[in-house]
Amino acid sequence: MRGNTKSSAAVETAKMLNLRSEGPAEITLSTGDKAILKPVTASLIDAVTSRIEDPKPPMWYNESKGTEEPNPSHPDYLQAIDDANRRRGIAAMDAMVMFGVELVDGLPESEKWLDTLKYMEKRGMLSLEGYDLKDPLDLEFLYKRFVAVDTNIIAKVSELSGISSAEVERAEASFQSD
Repeated sequence: MRGNTKSSAAVETAKMLNLRSEGPAEITLSTGDKAILKPVTASLIDAVTSRIEDPKPPMWYNESKGTEEPNPSHPDYLQAIDDANRRRGIAAMDAMVMFGVELVDGLPESEKWLDTLKYMEKRGMLSLEGYDLKDPLDLEFLYKRFVAVDTNIIAKVSELSGISSAEVERAEASFQSD
């Protein structure tokens, strides 16, 4: 309880998370866009992240046993595991960006942001390969992912979704390095 008011922890938390009965609150992103933040279900995040499989460990011949055995300590394998975990973090972030942030007014009319991303691709700083730049969902994702949504917004969506702060920090590290 805070001060002299009598209130339940659930109500205080709901107020903090903007989950009042009138619906989610509009926020303003750093780009000036209005957005509504929504929780992303654990099952969606699990479905997205489970598509990234762990690599198989390399095999080595154990002469003393006369058999092939996995070598989970091989440096290349350990690097591949780290890479798979990084890609899972990015996939979770991508799901939160796409499903947890609703742009109230849609994409900006000006496509200057897209021209900037194309320039970054031309300079080798990012890849737009695999995105259809005529597809409205791909454009929405690209705008949210690379322009409008920062790590503070991801943290808020994560909090709404019930994701722990440690998971958020791991995912933010992946988000920043991509």
